[in-house]
Amino acid sequence: MNSSPPPPPQSQPVPGPQGLAIASLVLGILAVILSLVVVGGVLGLVGIALGVAQLRQPHAPRGLARWGTGLSVLGVVASLVLGFGYYQLGQQLRKNMQSGGGGAALSSWEGVAAPELTVTTLEGRKLSLAELRGKRVVLDFWATWCPPCVKEIPHFIDLYKETSRAELEIVGISSEAGTVLKPFVERKGINYPIASAEKLAAPFSDVRSIPTTFFIDRKGIIQSVAIGYHDLVALRAKALGKDFEGAPKPAPAPPGSQPAPPTNAVQAR
Repeated sequence: MNSSPPPPPQSQPVPGPQGLAIASLVLGILAVILSLVVVGGVLGLVGIALGVAQLRQPHAPRGLARWGTGLSVLGVVASLVLGFGYYQLGQQLRKNMQSGGGGAALSSWEGVAAPELTVTTLEGRKLSLAELRGKRVVLDFWATWCPPCVKEIPHFIDLYKETSRAELEIVGISSEAGTVLKPFVERKGINYPIASAEKLAAPFSDVRSIPTTFFIDRKGIIQSVAIGYHDLVALRAKALGKDFEGAPKPAPAPPGSQPAPPTNAVQAR
């Protein structure tokens, strides 16, 4: 009995290489981890491209590629969400820096004689408000890391150039060390005195946001206090305005202090 020959074996597809899938998976994992620092978004985009390229190959294993693509998409989405959150936080911090707390407390010092203040400039020169009496004085509290402070510096430079020292003195005061301030001052070409100072008397110790600028008239009275960035026109108007009229106001009571009893209070027997 003649037996028929066995049918030829059916051909099986040979699995393609998985290099792209593995790379996509690794990048997807890194994208999720590094999404906290937003860098994960870039890695995620590369992971998506590699994963899609693997999925388009005929007869290629798809399991790792799907995982890699999915994790990469997750990393990109997380980076976008966190990046938007960081942006919103930065905007809020900038607003707080420009118009932050302490404004009401400092404005209560307008019309009050400025307390004595002595600082040493980066060149070693001592400056005191007592010695500057008879001149208008601008005290700018700032820092090198503060964007609105840095944006305001060119205006102070111009104001210093267009006025005489017999008319106006500008002093920038920062709590940063001189080793930080000196190279910054040289790089920005700051032409007015800069001092590093801490532990000052009120109201200078009450500065809670920067830039904060005190404008003191020729009689030594705090004419106005400006918080946040101001352009040259506004700074010039405040620095060269009229002297405070009338007798200076008494200094406001320190926060938390008890008000003095009225003089006509009836004492209990």
